[in-house]
Amino acid sequence: MFLIIRKSPKQLGSYKYLMIYMSCFESIYSIIDFIVSPIMFSYESIMVVMIYKNNSIFFSDWVLLILNGVYCAFFGASMGMFGIQFIYRYFVSTGSKHLKTFNGFRIFFWILIPIFVGSIWGSICYFILSPSDEINQRINNQLMLTFGWEIQEITYVGAYFYQLQPDGSYKIGWNSVIGVTIAWIIILSSLCVIFYFGIKCYLNLRQVMRIKQQQNNSSRNFKNLQSQLFNALVTQTTIPVILMHFPLSTVILFTFLDKDLGTLSGVSSITIALFPALDPLPSMFIIQNYRKFIFGFFKITKVKSIKIPLN
Repeated sequence: MFLIIRKSPKQLGSYKYLMIYMSCFESIYSIIDFIVSPIMFSYESIMVVMIYKNNSIFFSDWVLLILNGVYCAFFGASMGMFGIQFIYRYFVSTGSKHLKTFNGFRIFFWILIPIFVGSIWGSICYFILSPSDEINQRINNQLMLTFGWEIQEITYVGAYFYQLQPDGSYKIGWNSVIGVTIAWIIILSSLCVIFYFGIKCYLNLRQVMRIKQQQNNSSRNFKNLQSQLFNALVTQTTIPVILMHFPLSTVILFTFLDKDLGTLSGVSSITIALFPALDPLPSMFIIQNYRKFIFGFFKITKVKSIKIPLN
Protein backbone atom coordinates (compact mmCIF):
# COMPACT_ATOMS: atom_id res chain seq x y z
CA MET A 1 0.00 0.00 0.00
CA PHE A 2 2.95 2.31 0.66
CA LEU A 3 4.25 1.66 -2.87
CA ILE A 4 0.84 2.27 -4.42
CA ILE A 5 0.25 5.53 -2.57
CA ARG A 6 3.77 7.01 -2.77
CA LYS A 7 5.53 5.42 -5.74
CA SER A 8 2.84 4.86 -8.38
CA PRO A 9 3.40 6.32 -11.86
CA LYS A 10 1.04 9.20 -12.73
CA GLN A 11 -0.37 7.27 -15.67
CA LEU A 12 -1.77 4.64 -13.30
CA GLY A 13 -4.98 6.63 -12.95
CA SER A 14 -7.97 5.11 -11.18
CA TYR A 15 -6.32 1.70 -11.21
CA LYS A 16 -4.37 2.91 -8.17
CA TYR A 17 -7.59 2.92 -6.13
CA LEU A 18 -8.43 -0.60 -7.25
CA MET A 19 -4.97 -1.74 -6.16
CA ILE A 20 -5.40 -0.07 -2.75
CA TYR A 21 -8.82 -1.72 -2.46
CA MET A 22 -7.27 -5.11 -3.28
CA SER A 23 -4.47 -4.56 -0.74
CA CYS A 24 -6.93 -3.65 2.02
CA PHE A 25 -9.06 -6.66 1.11
CA GLU A 26 -6.11 -9.05 1.31
CA SER A 27 -4.95 -7.55 4.62
CA ILE A 28 -8.36 -8.07 6.22
CA TYR A 29 -8.57 -11.53 4.61
CA SER A 30 -5.27 -12.47 6.28
CA ILE A 31 -6.49 -11.31 9.69
CA ILE A 32 -9.71 -13.30 9.37
CA ASP A 33 -7.76 -16.36 8.22
CA PHE A 34 -5.52 -16.03 11.28
CA ILE A 35 -8.48 -15.71 13.64
CA VAL A 36 -10.54 -18.51 12.09
CA SER A 37 -7.67 -20.92 11.28
CA PRO A 38 -9.94 -22.99 9.01
CA ILE A 39 -9.21 -26.63 8.21
CA MET A 40 -10.72 -28.25 5.12
CA PHE A 41 -11.54 -31.94 5.46
CA SER A 42 -13.32 -34.40 3.20
CA TYR A 43 -14.69 -37.84 3.91
CA GLU A 44 -16.59 -39.85 1.30
CA SER A 45 -19.18 -37.41 -0.11
CA ILE A 46 -18.75 -34.92 2.75
CA MET A 47 -16.56 -31.85 2.69
CA VAL A 48 -16.35 -29.41 5.59
CA VAL A 49 -14.51 -26.20 6.43
CA MET A 50 -14.09 -26.55 10.17
CA ILE A 51 -12.76 -24.60 13.12
CA TYR A 52 -11.21 -26.41 16.07
CA LYS A 53 -12.61 -24.58 19.08
CA ASN A 54 -9.57 -25.13 21.32
CA ASN A 55 -7.40 -23.24 18.80
CA SER A 56 -9.73 -20.24 18.71
CA ILE A 57 -10.00 -17.25 21.01
CA PHE A 58 -13.78 -17.57 20.64
CA PHE A 59 -15.76 -20.42 22.19
CA SER A 60 -19.33 -19.57 21.23
CA ASP A 61 -20.64 -21.79 18.41
CA TRP A 62 -22.68 -19.04 16.79
CA VAL A 63 -19.75 -16.59 16.81
CA LEU A 64 -17.45 -19.19 15.24
CA LEU A 65 -20.12 -20.08 12.68
CA ILE A 66 -20.45 -16.41 11.71
CA LEU A 67 -16.67 -16.06 11.46
CA ASN A 68 -16.54 -19.17 9.28
CA GLY A 69 -19.22 -17.65 7.05
CA VAL A 70 -17.28 -14.37 6.85
CA TYR A 71 -14.11 -16.28 5.93
CA CYS A 72 -16.00 -18.06 3.14
CA ALA A 73 -17.49 -14.72 2.04
CA PHE A 74 -14.01 -13.26 1.59
CA PHE A 75 -13.05 -16.27 -0.48
CA GLY A 76 -16.09 -15.68 -2.69
CA ALA A 77 -15.37 -11.95 -2.93
CA SER A 78 -11.92 -12.72 -4.31
CA MET A 79 -13.63 -14.40 -7.29
CA GLY A 80 -15.13 -11.03 -8.23
CA MET A 81 -11.89 -9.12 -7.64
CA PHE A 82 -9.88 -10.79 -10.39
CA GLY A 83 -12.43 -10.22 -13.15
CA ILE A 84 -12.78 -6.50 -12.41
CA GLN A 85 -9.03 -5.94 -12.78
CA PHE A 86 -8.99 -7.56 -16.22
CA ILE A 87 -12.03 -5.56 -17.33
CA TYR A 88 -10.30 -2.34 -16.30
CA ARG A 89 -7.08 -3.27 -18.10
CA TYR A 90 -9.05 -4.07 -21.24
CA PHE A 91 -10.89 -0.71 -21.12
CA VAL A 92 -7.55 1.12 -20.74
CA SER A 93 -5.79 -0.78 -23.52
CA THR A 94 -8.64 -0.12 -25.99
CA GLY A 95 -9.43 3.43 -24.85
CA SER A 96 -13.02 2.33 -24.28
CA LYS A 97 -15.64 4.94 -23.44
CA HIS A 98 -16.65 2.67 -20.54
CA LEU A 99 -13.39 3.56 -18.80
CA LYS A 100 -15.14 6.61 -17.35
CA THR A 101 -17.21 4.24 -15.17
CA PHE A 102 -14.05 3.79 -13.08
CA ASN A 103 -13.83 7.55 -12.38
CA GLY A 104 -15.40 9.46 -9.52
CA PHE A 105 -18.25 7.98 -7.54
CA ARG A 106 -18.99 5.46 -10.31
CA ILE A 107 -16.01 3.37 -9.27
CA PHE A 108 -18.08 2.30 -6.25
CA PHE A 109 -20.25 0.28 -8.63
CA TRP A 110 -17.23 -1.89 -9.46
CA ILE A 111 -16.11 -2.03 -5.84
CA LEU A 112 -19.53 -3.31 -4.79
CA ILE A 113 -19.40 -6.29 -7.18
CA PRO A 114 -16.93 -8.34 -5.03
CA ILE A 115 -18.92 -7.41 -1.93
CA PHE A 116 -22.11 -8.66 -3.59
CA VAL A 117 -20.47 -11.90 -4.77
CA GLY A 118 -18.89 -12.45 -1.36
CA SER A 119 -22.26 -11.90 0.34
CA ILE A 120 -23.81 -14.60 -1.83
CA TRP A 121 -20.99 -17.04 -1.08
CA GLY A 122 -21.06 -16.32 2.65
CA SER A 123 -24.86 -16.65 2.78
CA ILE A 124 -24.67 -20.02 1.04
CA CYS A 125 -22.19 -21.30 3.61
CA TYR A 126 -24.00 -19.88 6.63
CA PHE A 127 -27.62 -20.69 5.69
CA ILE A 128 -27.47 -23.59 3.21
CA LEU A 129 -24.29 -25.43 4.21
CA SER A 130 -24.67 -25.01 7.96
CA PRO A 131 -24.04 -27.91 10.39
CA SER A 132 -26.51 -30.81 10.25
CA ASP A 133 -27.21 -33.99 12.21
CA GLU A 134 -26.51 -36.07 9.09
CA ILE A 135 -22.98 -34.72 8.78
CA ASN A 136 -22.39 -34.95 12.55
CA GLN A 137 -23.29 -38.62 12.66
CA ARG A 138 -21.30 -39.53 9.56
CA ILE A 139 -17.98 -37.82 10.34
CA ASN A 140 -17.88 -38.19 14.13
CA ASN A 141 -15.90 -41.43 14.11
CA GLN A 142 -13.66 -40.29 11.26
CA LEU A 143 -12.79 -37.08 13.11
CA MET A 144 -11.70 -39.13 16.11
CA LEU A 145 -9.60 -41.47 13.94
CA THR A 146 -7.98 -38.67 11.94
CA PHE A 147 -7.61 -35.81 14.42
CA GLY A 148 -8.57 -37.25 17.80
CA TRP A 149 -11.45 -34.74 18.03
CA GLU A 150 -15.06 -35.13 19.05
CA ILE A 151 -17.71 -33.52 16.86
CA GLN A 152 -18.53 -31.16 19.76
CA GLU A 153 -15.02 -29.74 19.55
CA ILE A 154 -15.47 -28.25 16.09
CA THR A 155 -17.71 -25.77 14.28
CA TYR A 156 -18.07 -26.15 10.54
CA VAL A 157 -19.88 -25.41 7.32
CA GLY A 158 -20.05 -28.23 4.85
CA ALA A 159 -21.75 -30.22 2.12
CA TYR A 160 -23.03 -33.81 2.18
CA PHE A 161 -23.96 -34.95 -1.33
CA TYR A 162 -25.04 -38.58 -0.87
CA GLN A 163 -26.57 -39.09 2.56
CA LEU A 164 -26.52 -42.65 3.89
CA GLN A 165 -29.90 -43.76 5.26
CA PRO A 166 -30.56 -46.30 8.07
CA ASP A 167 -31.78 -48.88 5.51
CA GLY A 168 -28.50 -48.65 3.57
CA SER A 169 -29.90 -46.51 0.74
CA TYR A 170 -28.68 -43.06 -0.22
CA LYS A 171 -30.52 -39.76 -0.44
CA ILE A 172 -29.23 -36.78 -2.41
CA GLY A 173 -28.55 -33.79 -0.19
CA TRP A 174 -30.20 -31.15 -2.35
CA ASN A 175 -29.14 -28.29 -0.07
CA SER A 176 -25.52 -29.28 -0.63
CA VAL A 177 -26.01 -29.72 -4.38
CA ILE A 178 -27.70 -26.32 -4.74
CA GLY A 179 -25.17 -24.52 -2.55
CA VAL A 180 -22.11 -25.99 -4.26
CA THR A 181 -23.66 -25.46 -7.71
CA ILE A 182 -24.06 -21.73 -7.01
CA ALA A 183 -20.44 -21.63 -5.81
CA TRP A 184 -19.33 -23.37 -9.01
CA ILE A 185 -21.24 -20.84 -11.12
CA ILE A 186 -19.41 -18.02 -9.34
CA ILE A 187 -16.02 -19.70 -9.87
CA LEU A 188 -16.67 -20.42 -13.56
CA SER A 189 -18.06 -16.91 -14.16
CA SER A 190 -14.92 -15.41 -12.65
CA LEU A 191 -12.66 -17.58 -14.79
CA CYS A 192 -14.66 -16.84 -17.96
CA VAL A 193 -14.39 -13.07 -17.38
CA ILE A 194 -10.66 -13.38 -16.70
CA PHE A 195 -9.90 -15.40 -19.81
CA TYR A 196 -12.24 -13.46 -22.12
CA PHE A 197 -11.01 -9.98 -21.25
CA GLY A 198 -7.46 -11.20 -20.64
CA ILE A 199 -7.13 -12.65 -24.14
CA LYS A 200 -8.73 -9.59 -25.73
CA CYS A 201 -6.42 -7.31 -23.75
CA TYR A 202 -3.37 -9.34 -24.76
CA LEU A 203 -4.30 -9.26 -28.46
CA ASN A 204 -4.90 -5.52 -28.33
CA LEU A 205 -1.60 -4.80 -26.54
CA ARG A 206 0.28 -6.95 -29.02
CA GLN A 207 -1.25 -4.96 -31.86
CA VAL A 208 -0.33 -1.68 -30.17
CA MET A 209 3.29 -2.79 -29.71
CA ARG A 210 3.56 -3.42 -33.45
CA ILE A 211 2.97 0.23 -34.27
CA LYS A 212 6.26 1.70 -35.47
CA GLN A 213 7.92 5.02 -34.68
CA GLN A 214 4.73 7.10 -34.78
CA GLN A 215 4.29 7.67 -31.07
CA ASN A 216 6.17 10.12 -28.90
CA ASN A 217 8.08 9.04 -25.81
CA SER A 218 5.15 9.82 -23.52
CA SER A 219 2.89 7.52 -25.52
CA ARG A 220 5.48 4.77 -25.59
CA ASN A 221 5.98 5.09 -21.85
CA PHE A 222 2.23 4.78 -21.37
CA LYS A 223 2.10 1.64 -23.52
CA ASN A 224 5.05 0.17 -21.61
CA LEU A 225 3.26 0.83 -18.33
CA GLN A 226 0.12 -0.89 -19.60
CA SER A 227 2.23 -3.85 -20.68
CA GLN A 228 3.84 -4.02 -17.22
CA LEU A 229 0.44 -3.85 -15.53
CA PHE A 230 -0.94 -6.57 -17.76
CA ASN A 231 2.05 -8.88 -17.11
CA ALA A 232 1.66 -8.26 -13.38
CA LEU A 233 -2.06 -8.96 -13.63
CA VAL A 234 -1.55 -12.24 -15.49
CA THR A 235 0.95 -13.40 -12.87
CA GLN A 236 -1.25 -12.08 -10.10
CA THR A 237 -4.17 -14.12 -11.41
CA THR A 238 -2.11 -17.28 -11.91
CA ILE A 239 -1.35 -17.28 -8.18
CA PRO A 240 -4.98 -17.57 -6.99
CA VAL A 241 -5.82 -20.05 -9.77
CA ILE A 242 -3.06 -22.33 -8.48
CA LEU A 243 -3.51 -21.61 -4.77
CA MET A 244 -7.30 -21.17 -4.56
CA HIS A 245 -9.32 -22.28 -7.59
CA PHE A 246 -7.50 -25.53 -8.32
CA PRO A 247 -7.23 -26.92 -4.73
CA LEU A 248 -10.85 -26.12 -3.86
CA SER A 249 -12.14 -27.42 -7.19
CA THR A 250 -10.19 -30.65 -6.68
CA VAL A 251 -11.70 -31.21 -3.21
CA ILE A 252 -15.23 -30.48 -4.50
CA LEU A 253 -14.78 -32.78 -7.49
CA PHE A 254 -13.48 -35.72 -5.46
CA THR A 255 -16.20 -35.23 -2.85
CA PHE A 256 -18.88 -35.11 -5.53
CA LEU A 257 -17.48 -38.38 -6.93
CA ASP A 258 -17.67 -39.88 -3.40
CA LYS A 259 -13.87 -40.19 -3.27
CA ASP A 260 -12.57 -38.56 -0.12
CA LEU A 261 -9.11 -37.03 0.06
CA GLY A 262 -8.86 -37.30 3.83
CA THR A 263 -6.11 -35.17 5.32
CA LEU A 264 -4.87 -34.26 1.81
CA SER A 265 -7.86 -31.95 1.53
CA GLY A 266 -6.21 -29.87 4.27
CA VAL A 267 -3.54 -28.81 1.77
CA SER A 268 -6.10 -26.43 0.25
CA SER A 269 -6.40 -24.63 3.61
CA ILE A 270 -2.65 -23.98 3.50
CA THR A 271 -2.54 -22.84 -0.13
CA ILE A 272 -5.52 -20.52 0.35
CA ALA A 273 -3.78 -18.96 3.37
CA LEU A 274 -0.69 -18.29 1.23
CA PHE A 275 -2.67 -16.30 -1.35
CA PRO A 276 -2.82 -12.87 0.38
CA ALA A 277 0.93 -12.97 1.11
CA LEU A 278 2.04 -13.94 -2.41
CA ASP A 279 -0.51 -12.05 -4.51
CA PRO A 280 1.09 -8.55 -4.18
CA LEU A 281 4.57 -9.75 -5.24
CA PRO A 282 4.04 -9.62 -9.05
CA SER A 283 3.03 -5.94 -8.94
CA MET A 284 5.92 -5.13 -6.59
CA PHE A 285 8.57 -6.62 -8.87
CA ILE A 286 7.11 -6.24 -12.39
CA ILE A 287 5.97 -2.59 -12.25
CA GLN A 288 9.17 -0.61 -12.82
CA ASN A 289 8.56 2.21 -10.33
CA TYR A 290 7.92 -0.23 -7.50
CA ARG A 291 10.82 -2.49 -8.44
CA LYS A 292 13.32 0.39 -8.56
CA PHE A 293 12.27 1.62 -5.12
CA ILE A 294 12.50 -1.85 -3.55
CA PHE A 295 15.93 -2.59 -5.03
CA GLY A 296 17.11 0.91 -4.16
CA PHE A 297 15.86 0.59 -0.60
CA PHE A 298 17.71 -2.67 0.03
CA LYS A 299 20.82 -1.31 -1.66
CA ILE A 300 20.82 1.71 0.66
CA THR A 301 20.15 -0.53 3.66
CA LYS A 302 23.03 -2.78 2.70
CA VAL A 303 25.39 0.15 2.26
CA LYS A 304 24.40 1.62 5.62
CA SER A 305 24.97 -1.69 7.35
CA ILE A 306 28.64 -1.92 6.27
CA LYS A 307 30.97 -1.36 9.19
CA ILE A 308 34.13 0.61 8.43
CA PRO A 309 37.06 -0.60 10.56
CA LEU A 310 38.87 2.09 12.48
CA ASN A 311 42.65 2.03 12.54
